[in-house]
Amino acid sequence: MFGISLTEFSRKILGLNLRNITFIRRLNPNKYKKYADDKLLTKRVLGKKKIKTPELYKIIRSKEQISYINWGALPKSFVIKPNRGTHGSGIIVFYGKKKGKLEWIMPNMETMNVEAIKQHIGDIIDGKYSIDGKQDVAFFEERVSNHQVLRPYAYRGIPDIRVIVYNSFPIMAELRLPTRESRGTANLHAGGIGVGIDIGSGVTTTAIHRKGFDLIGDRYDLIEETLDEPRMTLRGIKIPYWEKVLELSVRSQQISKLGLVGVDVVIDKEKGPMILELNARPGLAIQLANQEGLLERITQVQRFKKSKTVEKYVAIARNLFGGEIEEQVENLTGREIIGLIERVTLTPTPAVLEDLIKRKKKGVVPPKETAKCKVDTGALKSAIDYNLAVALGYSELIAIQHVITKRYHSLEEAHTVREEYDQKVAKKEFATIRDFVVVKSTNGYTVRAVIEAQITLGSVTKTYKLNVSDRSDLLYPVIIGRNDLREFLIDPTRVFTMRQQ
Repeated sequence: MFGISLTEFSRKILGLNLRNITFIRRLNPNKYKKYADDKLLTKRVLGKKKIKTPELYKIIRSKEQISYINWGALPKSFVIKPNRGTHGSGIIVFYGKKKGKLEWIMPNMETMNVEAIKQHIGDIIDGKYSIDGKQDVAFFEERVSNHQVLRPYAYRGIPDIRVIVYNSFPIMAELRLPTRESRGTANLHAGGIGVGIDIGSGVTTTAIHRKGFDLIGDRYDLIEETLDEPRMTLRGIKIPYWEKVLELSVRSQQISKLGLVGVDVVIDKEKGPMILELNARPGLAIQLANQEGLLERITQVQRFKKSKTVEKYVAIARNLFGGEIEEQVENLTGREIIGLIERVTLTPTPAVLEDLIKRKKKGVVPPKETAKCKVDTGALKSAIDYNLAVALGYSELIAIQHVITKRYHSLEEAHTVREEYDQKVAKKEFATIRDFVVVKSTNGYTVRAVIEAQITLGSVTKTYKLNVSDRSDLLYPVIIGRNDLREFLIDPTRVFTMRQQ
């Protein structure tokens, strides 16, 4: 089923009953659902926190107010919405106006005159599209201008991005595209397209389109291209402002106080990301578009403690749930993707273990250390902190600490010391030190010992040559220089390929 076996997928998926009973009832109490169900309240609450939403033009609270609308003052393009509508019902988008007439053009090229619009507003007020069937309010709002990156994929309408946020973690996302069948709305139930988004990279993956309905529920087909001409490949679209989209979604969820919410984001070509609305009962087809289950992702983030910043929640989610695009790149290039800051595991080489056994003359447990490491393409060679190296068993460094921590004022003096200790290496007076090098620093020169240690970075374990220096005042005890990065591709947005145990 969608590239995942039915048995495997059923263990990961969040079903309707489980969503309602276990999550919606517990995480979304009625007193907070109003922040999502009432679109005008959503605008007001988010606006107070400086979160942008489409501009509000006019509110119609009663049928009597319809007669006071100045139709000639309305813009050429706008949107009519029911305040408490659901599943996109009752929303009409007008993207143009007939010249010299009070008639507005819909995405399907049909027009609506004033009388037809009045009738539709009346239906909204009567509660025809309301979530609870009760009397409702209609409002006119700005029609967002389509971002140039997304415009080619949307049929005469504005695509939106649905982000599922669970207790501040953005756990899943999809791009929803209007089609001719959906009459220019980004509504999957009406025939729109849903495209999964890799949380880590913001790049689209798998696309689905509603095939129909049966006793089990909605049925979807996997598709690879847009349904309308010109046919466009749906995989590989890079969503603009991706990090900001995730951060706005998390902030909106936190403001609403809803534990599990669908946040709908639109990207305006001038204003950037804006919140379209919140959904306290987010649909579940997003799991098919991503070929992943929400239940598994919820379980994964539940083990993390609360964070103080939105950025931290986003970073954790991008690390946890990014990877499908990365796996494709890794398969093509044969290189693993790592970030600028990583955790590494260090172990001594066999020569060091032999030296430890000789010194202790008893059974030795091989030392093993985990440390933060900076991936530094500006540095040619890799380096390790003196104290970390000693902890790994490189005890020969203790006797020459005064040599490798001293600052030399001239290059000649540093080279003289290096030559002296290179001769000791040549005479095999050191069992674990392989070389000495001179390094220029801001306040002189240093002579550094070079050791070999085994380091696991990502999933790659190999032997590194490491310059030893005093890094006790620095944030990262290990530096991986560009000489040792040939097996990797670097993603500067990624943090910690290897998670802390």
